[in-house]
Amino acid sequence: MLGVVWTISRTIRGLMGGPRQRPARGPSGPSQRAANVPQGRTVRDPVCGMFVSTEVSHRLVQGNKVLHFCSQECLDAYERKTAKV
Repeated sequence: MLGVVWTISRTIRGLMGGPRQRPARGPSGPSQRAANVPQGRTVRDPVCGMFVSTEVSHRLVQGNKVLHFCSQECLDAYERKTAKV
């Protein structure tokens, strides 16, 4: 009887957006995912405006200035745009 009541209450809470179970703390838990986040500072991509970590960005050196891009496509678009000017 207790199992039936528990199952019904969990179902009702789930339908009404009630509290959910806590995520498991294991190799794929929140602490492991945080370890994979790139560190360092972030800068804005000059083409699309997305913020990107300077550690994983696509870089273009112009004189004494380093530009950071979120993807190779944004870097290529920037180069095409500056070639026309």
